[in-house]
Amino acid sequence: MEYVATDKFGHADILSRLINHHAKPDEDFVIASVSLEIQQSTKTDPVLKKVHRYVQVGWPNSLASDANRELLRFHLRRESLTTVQGCILFGERLVIPSPLCKRCLEELHRGHPGIQRMKALSRSYVYWPSLDSEIADYVKACSPCALTAKSPAAATPVPWPKPTHPWQRVHVDYVGPIDGDYYLLAVDSFSKWPEVIRTRRITASATISTLRSIFARLGMLETLVSDNGTKFTSSEFAQFCKTNGIDHVTTAPFHPQSNGQAERFVDTFKRAIKKLEEGRSSTDEALDTFLLAYRSTPNRSAPEGLSPSEIMFGRRLRTCLELLRPSPERPPPESSPADQKKSSMRSFSPSDLVYIKIYSKNTWNWVPGTVIERVGRVMYNVLTDSRRLVRSHLNQLRSRTSVCSNQGPGSSQSSKHKQLPLQALFDTWNPATTTASDIIRTPTLSPPATSTDMSSSSSSSSTTSSSFESAAASTPTVQPKVQLPRRSSRLRRPPQRFNLYHRF
Repeated sequence: MEYVATDKFGHADILSRLINHHAKPDEDFVIASVSLEIQQSTKTDPVLKKVHRYVQVGWPNSLASDANRELLRFHLRRESLTTVQGCILFGERLVIPSPLCKRCLEELHRGHPGIQRMKALSRSYVYWPSLDSEIADYVKACSPCALTAKSPAAATPVPWPKPTHPWQRVHVDYVGPIDGDYYLLAVDSFSKWPEVIRTRRITASATISTLRSIFARLGMLETLVSDNGTKFTSSEFAQFCKTNGIDHVTTAPFHPQSNGQAERFVDTFKRAIKKLEEGRSSTDEALDTFLLAYRSTPNRSAPEGLSPSEIMFGRRLRTCLELLRPSPERPPPESSPADQKKSSMRSFSPSDLVYIKIYSKNTWNWVPGTVIERVGRVMYNVLTDSRRLVRSHLNQLRSRTSVCSNQGPGSSQSSKHKQLPLQALFDTWNPATTTASDIIRTPTLSPPATSTDMSSSSSSSSTTSSSFESAAASTPTVQPKVQLPRRSSRLRRPPQRFNLYHRF
C-alpha cells in the first residue's frame, strides 16, 4: 500500500516517501495504521489543528501576545509549512503531534546513537518545535548510554595552596616492589627536599616507624598528603597523625594526579635508579648517589631556582665538585681566653722522659718511655722501654725524672735539668759587684754531688775565683742585659744517702 499526495504547491510523493521509508511488503498494514494515527492526532492536537487551518487559509500578519508558545514558533516558520493528506510538513520533514513524540524518540534512539547523531537523523525525517532539547534530554536519561559513556574532558588542574616555609606540606607515596624491596618517598612541596627509605614491609606500623625516624631528623610537619592505601587509611595511622598534630589529607581514589608532587618524583626516582644500576653499582650506592645529586642540584620548581639543600638548611651540600674551586684563605685566629689557656698548658719535646699510660685487660699502668715526636697539638709518639711505639694524648703522659747515679751510659737527662747556656751566665754576672761568696751561693743545675765531688769542687774554687778576678781586671764593667732567673738563694745541702755499711 502506498500513499501518493499532492499539495497546493505541487509537491508530490513526499508523505509517501516519509511513511513508506524502508517498509517491507508485510509491514504495509503497520505503515497505514501509523499514517492514519498521525492524521488523527494532527486533527485532535490543539496546536497543530490551528497550524493546519492557517496553512490552508493563510497566516495572519501577527498573533496575540498570549498565544501558545509552540504556535508562535510555527508562525516564525510559516513559509516552510505545507499540508499533505491531513498531515503537516516542515520542508521535507513530517511534523509529529505531541502525543506521538515519545514513540518517535524511541524509534530514533533504537541504535543508541549519541546526541549529535540522533539530531542529524531526526532532521531528515521529523520535526516539532522542541525536538533538539528533547533529544538531548532523552539521550542523557538513557541508562545504557550513561553506563558506557566516555570520561568527560579533564578539568583544568587546580594547584595546591603554595606553602610559605620548608617542611610545611609533604607528599608521600610507596614505590615497589623493586628487587623485593619497597621505598617510601617523601617530598617537601616547598624546598623539593626528598627522603627515600627502603623497607621490606608496607604495613601501617612499618610506615609509622619510618615516618617517625624522618620526623626525628627534620621535625614534625603540618600537612601530610597521601593516597588511599590501607596503610594510610588505617585507624592506627590516623591516631599517629592526630597525636602529632598532623593534618592528613588523602587524594581521590585512583586519581594519582591529585598527588602529583609525589608521583612526579616516583618517575624521577625509578629512572635514576635504572640509570645508575646500569653502571654496575649496587642499589644502596645508586640510591645514595642519586639523593646527593638531587639534593645539591638547583631545581627550577623551587623558590628562586635554588637547590633543595639551600632552601632546607640555608647552605649548599659539599660534593666532590667543590674541589674544583681554590680553597679560601683562612684568617689568622684571634687570641681568646681559651687560646691563652691552651698556650699555658704543659707540653713535651723530643727525647723527654715520660710515663705513658698503657691500657690492657680493662686496666692501665704507667710505663716509662721517651718522646719521639709531637703530632698535632696534643698528640705525641712515644717509644716505651720495651721498644713499642705508642701514640698518646697529652692527658695520658706525665713527666719522668731520672737520677744521675742510676743512669746508664746511654740514658738521656730530662729537659728540666738542662743547664743554661754559658753566654747567659756571663751576661748576668757583674764582676764589679759579684763576690766569691755570691758565686758559691749561686745554685747549680747539676745533680747533687757526692762527698768525693765536694772535695774536688772545694779545691777548684780558689782557682775559679782567681780566674774570674783576672778576667775582671782585663774586661771592662758590663751591665747585665737580662734579669737574673728567679732562684732560691739558700744553700743547698748535699743529700744524705742511706748507707748500709755505716750501721755495722
